[in-house]
Amino acid sequence: MSAFQHNKTLAAALAQVKRQSQTLHSKAELLKLLDKLAVLPQPIRYHHLPLWLCSAGLVAGALGCMWLYHYLVELTWLPAIGWTLLGLSLLPLIIIGWRYAGLKKLGRQLYWHNALLDNQLQLLRPGQWPDSRSWQQQFAEFDRGNHKREFKQIIAGHYVGEEHQFDYHYWHFHYVDRRTVTSTNSKGQVRTRTEYTHYDRYGLMLPFRYVQNLFICAFAPSGINGEKYQSDSGRFNKIFKVRASEQMQAARFLKPAAVVALEDLAGQLRQLNLEFSADGTLCISFANADLLDAQPPCGLDQLSRFRQSIEQATALPKLQQTLAAVHQLMRHSDSNF
Repeated sequence: MSAFQHNKTLAAALAQVKRQSQTLHSKAELLKLLDKLAVLPQPIRYHHLPLWLCSAGLVAGALGCMWLYHYLVELTWLPAIGWTLLGLSLLPLIIIGWRYAGLKKLGRQLYWHNALLDNQLQLLRPGQWPDSRSWQQQFAEFDRGNHKREFKQIIAGHYVGEEHQFDYHYWHFHYVDRRTVTSTNSKGQVRTRTEYTHYDRYGLMLPFRYVQNLFICAFAPSGINGEKYQSDSGRFNKIFKVRASEQMQAARFLKPAAVVALEDLAGQLRQLNLEFSADGTLCISFANADLLDAQPPCGLDQLSRFRQSIEQATALPKLQQTLAAVHQLMRHSDSNF
């Protein structure tokens, strides 16, 4: 098989696998996708020799033009041709890099989908999302960004602990701040430009019926209000600001064990906020982007080893630690009266 035909067949197979990976419902379906890749010539990789030769030929042509101009014929257009050939020599290298990155990205995506399946998580399409607009109206956490606000991703999950179980949604929220910057140059001319700064927040949304209208914030948004409260822990007070509808409500929730649990959780999650709504919903937010991070031990070019890693259970330790901390807070709170 020629390199062209091999690369064409491989690209079509990878595109099909990528499309079908978006609708996976079980590990068996994922393994079937890997079976489709197993029938391809191994190891899975593009044949790039023609592109390498093309790039080398263009570089040789460019050097030839420069040599002719300097040593034989002083034609003014030779350097221009040489530089053009040198620029064109980069195109095959860009294609090689793009293909390599695409193959590596597909391997990471398949492994990540496997991690979702192993942890009973479902990636929701926008049409399946809960009412995210009501989230933005209900929680001060989403009162960020004066230019743009949007949810990038929502994933549904279920947690089962020793005493409590609950459904939850993992979310990724993106917002943009816009500001106008005015500057004056050396000639006294005033210029203005608009700058856009992009931010991302991540979090969990879940039912928590033991406390309402309570804010525990290390990265407080605008719009939080209520009575101030401080615990007996100096470490806790340095990390968090607490606002509650009533101080007694905060005192009942922030038992010593709950305070320690929150201090430990703040050590794992940056810019941690907990916002308990009036209807008994908890919104946990933080800056960590790696709560669902899962890195494969190898790429698709080592398909046998990659398949073995898929067949094994993939843990998401940071997610489980966070959910266990929430379960601990529930245990400490369900005896409040």
